[in-house]
Amino acid sequence: MIKLDLDDNLIKDKNWYAAFSGGPDSGCLLYLLIKKKEQIEKEYKVEINLSAIHVNHNLRQSESIRDENFCRQFCEKYNVKFLLFNVNVSDYAQLEKLTIEQAARILRYEIFERYSDGCVFLGHNKDDNAETIFMNILRGSGIQGLCGIEKVSNHYYRPLLDYTKKQIMEFNHKNSIEYIIDSSNNSNYYMRNFVRNELFPSINEKTGKDISSNLVSLASLAKQAQTYIDKQIEMEFKKRVTLEEDSALIDILDFITLDEIISSGLLRKAIQHVKKILKDVEKKHIEIIINLINNSQSGSVLELKDGIRVLRLQNDRVRIYKQADKDNNFCENINMEGDTHIDSRGITVQSEISIFEGGAEYSKRWVMLDYEAVREGLVIRNRRVQDFIYPSKGNGKKSLKKYFIDNKIDSDLRDKLFILAIENEIVYIENKEIGKRFRPKKGNKALRLEFI
Repeated sequence: MIKLDLDDNLIKDKNWYAAFSGGPDSGCLLYLLIKKKEQIEKEYKVEINLSAIHVNHNLRQSESIRDENFCRQFCEKYNVKFLLFNVNVSDYAQLEKLTIEQAARILRYEIFERYSDGCVFLGHNKDDNAETIFMNILRGSGIQGLCGIEKVSNHYYRPLLDYTKKQIMEFNHKNSIEYIIDSSNNSNYYMRNFVRNELFPSINEKTGKDISSNLVSLASLAKQAQTYIDKQIEMEFKKRVTLEEDSALIDILDFITLDEIISSGLLRKAIQHVKKILKDVEKKHIEIIINLINNSQSGSVLELKDGIRVLRLQNDRVRIYKQADKDNNFCENINMEGDTHIDSRGITVQSEISIFEGGAEYSKRWVMLDYEAVREGLVIRNRRVQDFIYPSKGNGKKSLKKYFIDNKIDSDLRDKLFILAIENEIVYIENKEIGKRFRPKKGNKALRLEFI
């Protein structure tokens, strides 16, 4: 007997969407969801909207139309809303240099993601899980890949994972559930089909073992190990990593002493924060980051895929960030008697002339400048190669680059700071320093600039 292994409290207040190809698994799933819907509505006095999502991949010409029509008629029979999507898998695979299987999966999940506010039900079974684990082994996956398919992940639910294809077929027959067979499932051109149709039966015959059950058991053990490892990674992550909106700053003191599985997991977690996903982040990328940490000097930069950079900083730190696509150059004249808007930086500068009464000369939000020294004109901009400053302490002139180095201002932050300048002489570096001759004098006129 097959029943849906679902927690009613997780699903009863949401819309339901079933991925429905018309095959035995998705047919069984949709049938069970219809029954589950009736039970929950009666028990909790709620109304649930159930829809079936059918994705036509347009791969099998007339058979694709047959599948579409079957699914529509099935939904009409059971009074289920039918949602149809057409995608061109072949063109997408060619454009992105993917296999047909990869392209089809990506396009399907792009559609499923549109329904993240509800519950998306998928018909994966126990055999599918075993095949996934085996395919991950072939790819050289780590423990995470051995964990197989999750029964619940985000808004995705796979309630048939504990049942084999044979059990599902028997259930369909017993309950007169109609379904169709995708002819491409018989083609061993696709690796997964070869594993399913040829490799697993051959292994079972030779060994007298059920490889699917053994692989699923392996997944259970792998999940236990992964859960423990994740806890250790999280502990180390909290100690070492400071997250910003688009970057991660990592304390790498004694990083070499960490177990490789912990340091690798920490780096992958940091990259995921910056990149949002871990697609295309491979073991080799983690290894070259660790090499940068252990063997490079401050200022060394490593470029990964998709604009992700790793910068070795001073004081035992590394920053992982995404390189900005836009041009950071800007330059605006300061309006001495009103507001100055710098749209590219999202800053408004408010000007006010007053008398400096002593005390602090600047903060993160404002600065006080000698009015007579700047009244002929002042600009706000990003740094330039020829820029120099006369620091408040000391008697000499210093290039802005040397000032940054001497004051240990990280390389990736230098372009983010704005400066006030007269030609190439620095008047003020954001929240860092006022040039010596521009400091306000107590009792004299001062220009107060507030940065909003």
